[in-house]
Amino acid sequence: MKHFKSLIVGMAMLTLTFTGCASTPSAASSQSTSEQTVEETKASEAADATTSASKTTVKEVSEIVYKNEAGETVVAHKYGETIVPEKPERIISIKMEDIMLALGVDMVACRNFEGFYLEDQIHNLGVGTIAVDEEADTINLEQVLSYKPDLIIIRDSFDQAIYDELNKIAPTIAFDLKAPTTALLAIGEALGMADKATERLVAYGEVIKNAKEALNGMDEEVAMLRVMKKEIRLYPYSTNDMSNFLYKDLGLTAAPMVIEYDQADSLAISMELLPDLTADHIFLVAGYGSNTAESVKEAQERYEALKADTLWQNVPAVQNGNVYEVDPRIWLTHGILATEMKIADVLEYLG
Repeated sequence: MKHFKSLIVGMAMLTLTFTGCASTPSAASSQSTSEQTVEETKASEAADATTSASKTTVKEVSEIVYKNEAGETVVAHKYGETIVPEKPERIISIKMEDIMLALGVDMVACRNFEGFYLEDQIHNLGVGTIAVDEEADTINLEQVLSYKPDLIIIRDSFDQAIYDELNKIAPTIAFDLKAPTTALLAIGEALGMADKATERLVAYGEVIKNAKEALNGMDEEVAMLRVMKKEIRLYPYSTNDMSNFLYKDLGLTAAPMVIEYDQADSLAISMELLPDLTADHIFLVAGYGSNTAESVKEAQERYEALKADTLWQNVPAVQNGNVYEVDPRIWLTHGILATEMKIADVLEYLG
C-alpha cells in the first residue's frame, strides 16, 4: 500500500502540472485546513484525474500490479499473471524499450536495429541486442537465453506461443505500449520505481503543457497523411492513437476532412479527394515504422512519384510549401520518448 499512496500523491502532482490551474489558498483557509485534508483532497483529484497526457488512474495501475497473500509483486497482463522476482538484475526488454529508457531501467539486452529511433541511445548505454523478425513478429530465443535474464518485459503484441517460450526462460511480463503512461506507471510499480515513474510522467506532462502554450493561438488547420506502397491514408481527429496527440494534447485545429474521418470505414483517401483537404499544414509520413528497409524504400518511391501528380500539386498545403516529411519510425510508434520527439517536430515546423 505504501507504493500506491505515493502514486496517489504523485498523480495529484501530475494533475496540477498538466492543468496548471491549481489555486493558492488564502492564509485563513490554510490555517483552517489540515495538511492531511489537503493531501486527501489532492489524492481524490489524482484518482479521478483525466489529463491531456494520461488517462491512468490509481485503480487501473493497482489492477495491473498488486501484492499477493505471500507479499510478492504480481503483474496481471494479456497472457496471464506473473510473479516479479525480487530485485531483478538481468532484465531484457522486447518492444518496450521506449518506456524502459524513459524510466531509466537498467537492461542487459533489448530489441535494437539499424535505423531504430532509439538505436544510438541503446548503443551508448552498452545494452545488448535481441533480434526481432518484424515481418513474422518472432524473437531470437537463443539470443535471449544467452543473456541469462531473470526478468523479461515485452509488448503484449506477440502470439501466446511466443510468450510461453519466453516465460520458460525467465518470468515474463507484458504491457500495452498503446497506453504508454499506464505502462510507465505499472512498470515503475512492478520494479519498485513508482516515485521515479511518477516524476517522469510529470516531466512528460510539462513537455506537453509547454508545447501547447507555444502553439497557443495558432488556428490554422493541420492534418497527418501517410504514404504507403499501395495507398495514402488520412489519419483522423480522435480515433487513431498515432495522430490524436496533435489535437487532444497540443490543441491544434483539425481540418474538416480530418474530423470526418473519425467516422470513416477506412483511412485510405483517394487521389481525387486530396485537393479537397484544406489543411494549412500537413505532417507526412512515408513508410512503415519498424518494418523492413525494402518496404520503407517502396513507400518513399511512391511519395516521390506522388509529387509529380497534378492532383497532389493542387493540395493547398502543397501549394503553400507546408508539407513536412517526418520520420515514420518515430511517428508510427507509441511511447513517452516517441511522443516527445513528435512534439519536437511539431514545434520545429509550427512553433
